[in-house]
Amino acid sequence: MKSKIELKKVLSLLVVVALFFGVFSSYGCRTKTPTTTQKKTTDVELTYYKVFDGADVMDPIINAYLSKNPGLKINYKKFSDFDEYQKVILSEMAEGKGPDIFSMPNWWYASNLGKVAPLPEKLGTVDVFADVFVDVANSDLVRVDKDGNEQVYGVPMTVDTLALYYNKDQYEDRIPERGGKPAKTWEGIKEDVALLNKPTSGSQTDFDVSGIAMGRADNISRAVDILYLLFLQYGVDFYNTDISEATFAARSAEGLLAFPGLEALNLFVSFADPNQKYYTWGPKSADPNSDYKEIDAFATGKVSMMIGFAYTYNDIVNRMDVLKAKGQFTINKSAIRIAAIPQVYDPDASQGKRVTYASYFAETVSRNCKNPDAAWEFLVYLTSSEALQKYFDKTHKPT
Repeated sequence: MKSKIELKKVLSLLVVVALFFGVFSSYGCRTKTPTTTQKKTTDVELTYYKVFDGADVMDPIINAYLSKNPGLKINYKKFSDFDEYQKVILSEMAEGKGPDIFSMPNWWYASNLGKVAPLPEKLGTVDVFADVFVDVANSDLVRVDKDGNEQVYGVPMTVDTLALYYNKDQYEDRIPERGGKPAKTWEGIKEDVALLNKPTSGSQTDFDVSGIAMGRADNISRAVDILYLLFLQYGVDFYNTDISEATFAARSAEGLLAFPGLEALNLFVSFADPNQKYYTWGPKSADPNSDYKEIDAFATGKVSMMIGFAYTYNDIVNRMDVLKAKGQFTINKSAIRIAAIPQVYDPDASQGKRVTYASYFAETVSRNCKNPDAAWEFLVYLTSSEALQKYFDKTHKPT
């Protein structure tokens, strides 16, 4: 049983990209029951809601499954706006209706277990899930039910993690001895920032080029995620053992840092502190009213580093095309590079894993589903190597 809610360490983006979930359908899950290719489903109809992924992505996967399961019908519906999507699902479920299968972000499961039906043990056990999926999925999606038993409540098709985007051209110009690559630790990043900064002439607080987009919440779109990342890296415990009290600001019972939560916060805001030698990000560094904030700054060469997820690359490239069409200067696409997120301790010298922050959607089955076994059998297929290869080929999301 889990004694507390805890965000576990996860592997770096490169490791996550290389990990496929196909063994979930072959390692343990399919050894206890006949495969779906051997089982005929008679007159079962399932409804599947999902956000962002269109029919061009999901239909080939669904149709491949249906070809092996005659008698089954899956009605797929895509939503483009997450807020609308969540309202529709919760409203329909409250009326005893709603989709049989749907996807929700990883943070949703901790407080909504009563809305979903867990994975039947005959299709896969908690131990198998822990062996197959990355640690963060096990922490988020394996939960204790009302009877005190651990259950699997969702399965992810993809797990995205924060990574460091950097401008290779600016690194080669300002820090050529590094070979155009950023430092691997936050202390090293501070030194990089001091060298990458190009202050605006006549100003002590503004920059023509900032080293990194960090330190403020108003003009950095991923500010909260970055702070969560630092909490993870500093080993912050968010709750006490019985989850009755928040402890992220408490003194640490062990370790080198007395108040790890405060240390993490101090590191984040220090990049926006004019009293620091590596001060780099001010109120004018990006437009807080823009939808693109630091993405515009990076696309136009006004910041050398920013933090984002895998999908951020497309956001940057698409924004560059828009800005270029308006006659604005943009950096070369070849200058956009991605590195593993910096660490508190040198990953080459430390024996611990790299720590980053994960954000992802997981597929699950509604408590209102009249055929939960059929729905979960489809989700087991959906996280097989066969299905995920099709998904990756279309989306290039890290599966």
